[in-house]
Amino acid sequence: MQNKLLRVADGVVLWLSILLFGFLTAASMLSTTYFTADSSYGERPEYRLDFIPLNLLVLAVILGILYLLSKKQIFEKISVRALAAVAILFVIGMSVLWIQVSHTYPEADQKAVSWVSYLMTQNNFLFFEHGKYMQIYPNQLGLAAILEALYRLTGGENWKAFMYLTALANGVVVYLLYRITDQLYQDQKAERLVLLASMGCIQIILYSTFLYGIMLGLAFALGAFYALLLFLDHGKWRYAVSAGILMGISVLVKNNYSIFLVALVILLLYDAVKKSGGGIRKAGKSLAAILILIGLTALLSRSLTAFYEHRSGLTIESGMPKSLWVAMGMQEGERAEGWYNEFNFNTYVNSGCDPAASDAMAREAIGESLQQFQKDPAYAARFYLKKTLSQWNEPTYEALWVNQFHNGDFSTIVQSVYTGKLYQALHEYMNLFQLLVFTAVFAGLLIGRKGEKRWQLTELFLPMVILGGFFFHTIWEAKSQYIFPYFVCMLPGAAAGLSGVLGKWSPENTGK
Repeated sequence: MQNKLLRVADGVVLWLSILLFGFLTAASMLSTTYFTADSSYGERPEYRLDFIPLNLLVLAVILGILYLLSKKQIFEKISVRALAAVAILFVIGMSVLWIQVSHTYPEADQKAVSWVSYLMTQNNFLFFEHGKYMQIYPNQLGLAAILEALYRLTGGENWKAFMYLTALANGVVVYLLYRITDQLYQDQKAERLVLLASMGCIQIILYSTFLYGIMLGLAFALGAFYALLLFLDHGKWRYAVSAGILMGISVLVKNNYSIFLVALVILLLYDAVKKSGGGIRKAGKSLAAILILIGLTALLSRSLTAFYEHRSGLTIESGMPKSLWVAMGMQEGERAEGWYNEFNFNTYVNSGCDPAASDAMAREAIGESLQQFQKDPAYAARFYLKKTLSQWNEPTYEALWVNQFHNGDFSTIVQSVYTGKLYQALHEYMNLFQLLVFTAVFAGLLIGRKGEKRWQLTELFLPMVILGGFFFHTIWEAKSQYIFPYFVCMLPGAAAGLSGVLGKWSPENTGK
């Protein structure tokens, strides 16, 4: 029974991942969702068919180069530690450089949370009042707390301090991708490839200027996963506690990283079942780790809320009901299917910021959308296909869009990145890079583990997170920006997949 449960868990995640990445690979091979310099600013995705022979040729050239490097054992000659140092310093350095030359400044939600944070440094809690920003979006409290701390340390509304913090977080993400790849696959070729891929993922660099905590939250989430891997290997409680603290901070920075928390709990349940044959004590450690993870995440969240309620003298409300985002994710708008159309905000404000009343309106809207989908299944299929493609097949993940607010004197190169030929060149590069990553992950899932009959859930953790993100954003508000963390999480699997393909072509496997 125990082995059957484990095989079912492995099989469900594996085959769902194969289906997802098979679809993503095909979609990326056949088409591209894109923004022009004009449509980007309005967040209106456009769609085109790709030139398939060119995509196949590029994949063939990349694989050919990697094969020649592998055949000549070039990878083995490169020091992994040296390459890791180069990759980390490269990403941090290029991130800092982009912050310096891009002259990007925060607007919209970025500007709002930055201004609220600055007022907090003055002990001004105007936006904590009923109907104001922090009561509508209490999920921004963790990010606001970090910004307040930085503004107190550096003086004024110094939002560039957060950008530099993001640059450091980018380097941490690269390091953790490398360490996680090592921990999961014990494959030095895959470690080298994930470091090269991290340097090639220029979206990471472009996201340095985005004042929204995406990369910072990802760094903490990946840190929690790495700490948990160490806990599963060594059984030391300090790793479980570290995972809980890191996960709690990640969720505070960005609530969407709760998907990581759910995946970590599933992984621990899996480990408990796996070890249950060795007695209650062994299985109990994993179950206790679940309590630590959930408990510390909840404790950090509640403690931060209580701290700001004490300082402000106001109760922090629950904010907009989640049903408003679900309802909006089932509607059309001027952007794209399921993208932001102001329904959630307008409904909540028009209800007098009444959670119960706005929730009832949201549920009614959900019912209307479901009726429309039921009456016209073809429309429903088109709606969700375009909603999916607009998010997952948009290769920039709005990395250029997040830099849309800028001013000052730009070099010719930077101006070209914004509106010139480099804009198109970067887009095409990211499109091909995305195709390579999708294809490599898909191939790796099909090939399986080296020397093993099947993948196990530990190695499938990141695909499981990606599956969670896929299902969540199929239901939730759509935005290709939200998919970017999951794309970064694909890099270890892509590296392992490429290493597996090269291994299949090695002389000992081909008989040559």
